[in-house]
Amino acid sequence: GSLWMLVRTFDGIGESFSYDNGYTWTPGRKSHIDGPCSRFHIRRLRSGRLLMVNHYHFEQRIDLDDIMSQGNVKSWKGRSHLTALLSEDDGATWPYSLLLDERNEVSYPDAAEGSDGYIYITYDHERVTEREILMARITEEDILKGSLTGENSSLRILVNKALGQPDIH
Repeated sequence: GSLWMLVRTFDGIGESFSYDNGYTWTPGRKSHIDGPCSRFHIRRLRSGRLLMVNHYHFEQRIDLDDIMSQGNVKSWKGRSHLTALLSEDDGATWPYSLLLDERNEVSYPDAAEGSDGYIYITYDHERVTEREILMARITEEDILKGSLTGENSSLRILVNKALGQPDIH
């Protein structure tokens, strides 16, 4: 009977609710879900659980004054520890997690649930220097157990590495 909107903010994830099919929304507020000012992914899986791919237990916090003083190209912080999370209570809690990539500068995840039972998650790594697109192929069971258990589950599968231009610093 309600809609839950999550949005990226400078200091985490913001939320708003609608109880009339999206016609009106509650005032935005900070969500209980943490984040480092980066894109996240959320979707309902066939099982009914919610999947979120987000930075979890990341190490650095953004400094808003520093970001605002930078030019058009920003130096973001906290984009590490990209993690797949599962919720069984519509996002109230996220008790299950699987670390996908702990490195810095991993961001912009997207995910799809395949007909083969695997969840395919794509994301980028060091888009300015390494210019890599990576994929994780995991199962819900992997996330529930916190480690790879699927026969064909795998992390950090290189999908593409742009080689056309020299490194930009």
